[in-house]
Amino acid sequence: MAVSGWEVVIGLEVHTHLRTRSKLFSPAPVRYGEEPNHSVHPVCLALPGVLPVLNRRAVELAIRAGLATHCEIHRHSVFARKNYFYPDLPKGYQISQYDEPICTGGWLEVEADPEARGGGAAAPARVRVGITRIHMEEDAGKSIHDSEVAGREGSHVDLNRAGVPLLEIVSEPDLRSASEAAAYLRALRQILRYTDVSDADMEKGHFRCDANVSLRRRGSSALGTRTELKNLNSFRFVEAAIHAEVARQAEILEAGGRVQQATLAFDPASGRTRVLRLKENADDYRYFPDPDLVPLVFSAEEIERVRAGLPELPQARQARFASQHGLAARDAALLAESRPLSDFFEAAVAVYAGEARSIAAWLLRDLRALLAEREREIDETQLSPAALAALIALVDSGRVTAKSAQQLLPELLDRGGDPASLVAARGLEAVSDGGALEAAVDAVLAAHPDDAAKYRSGETRVLNFLMGQVMKRTQGKADPKQVRELLARKLA
Repeated sequence: MAVSGWEVVIGLEVHTHLRTRSKLFSPAPVRYGEEPNHSVHPVCLALPGVLPVLNRRAVELAIRAGLATHCEIHRHSVFARKNYFYPDLPKGYQISQYDEPICTGGWLEVEADPEARGGGAAAPARVRVGITRIHMEEDAGKSIHDSEVAGREGSHVDLNRAGVPLLEIVSEPDLRSASEAAAYLRALRQILRYTDVSDADMEKGHFRCDANVSLRRRGSSALGTRTELKNLNSFRFVEAAIHAEVARQAEILEAGGRVQQATLAFDPASGRTRVLRLKENADDYRYFPDPDLVPLVFSAEEIERVRAGLPELPQARQARFASQHGLAARDAALLAESRPLSDFFEAAVAVYAGEARSIAAWLLRDLRALLAEREREIDETQLSPAALAALIALVDSGRVTAKSAQQLLPELLDRGGDPASLVAARGLEAVSDGGALEAAVDAVLAAHPDDAAKYRSGETRVLNFLMGQVMKRTQGKADPKQVRELLARKLA
């Protein structure tokens, strides 16, 4: 993203739901899709006399997120009250962390946008994006406007989400384009899911982003006036909203005007941003330590115990796949993209006698498309790593063709089963009998004498048509390599 004469400066604030069974300060369950106001507790409702009790699991997940993003984990942190009034905030304040958060000073590496960084040979391939802080807080409820709930029209409040544990992850203003912002969000979401910190489901609002955008003259180190784009819940919307806001600010500045600090909303239909309210500062929230919660203190040993439970992270796994299994960089990156997929790959490789690259090819060429159709991760299907390895081994041995094996994949995904038994039951054994295959080739040549003559006169492309006819006659059960060799020999 390049704007003539201007440099774009972007910082992101990400809110992600933690993967806990109960809320941050109450035993109310965390459930998605529940009837309104059914996952609540007196603490969520701010009834008189109730006191918050901190969820230990949420703290462990916050430490996990900090360690996975190279943060310093503070052994002493404080919960504060963030005061504001809104119908879906029963207490009139939100419990958050302010000047003493649990994690600070981390970073993530993402692919750079060369054009936004000046272009040329000096532009970096990757950039390090600083993470200012990660702090814990409770989510607010949800206001539902202009809809019909329980037979009544108007505005309603659902407090199921009130008190759900959140992390707010605040980046440094190190991003220079919409594409870099999207790359950072994808990398962060991947790590949160890899480490089981969060499901980070954007459709359910478990991972949402506020983007702070400003422009400054190229070469200047001073930051321009920023605006905040609120509640962006898809990578596509993040990019579109940033593009729209950059264009708006550039137009104002080029005309000699001044950008006003404000909170904005993005309208996907019009592709434009609009002002919601003038931007609040920290003073407006009147932060002070929550008197109902003691400071959060834990030992170095507790931090190390959490560190020991971290899985191998995506970039490390990608590098290992490339070096250990000889995979191309792109294939290694695609496999490491999803923890369930990469775990499945390793489990299949462990029981497969052939090369790991064969497993990778089947996963990336055939199974990823089927999983995308079903909108599932591979661990949510009935296919086991051992079954995939057994299916590929059948292809390797010539007992079944690759085409026939591909026909079995949907059934294995949906219902599972033993590949060898399914091949026998479906009659998918390869045509390996030389006499039967030769008879099929002879029948095709007899049925298509003109095409055989064309091949002999130099039109070698017709061989593909004749191969297709043999495969059709054998119902796809013949080995294509054998068919090609036999056809070529007879036509010669």
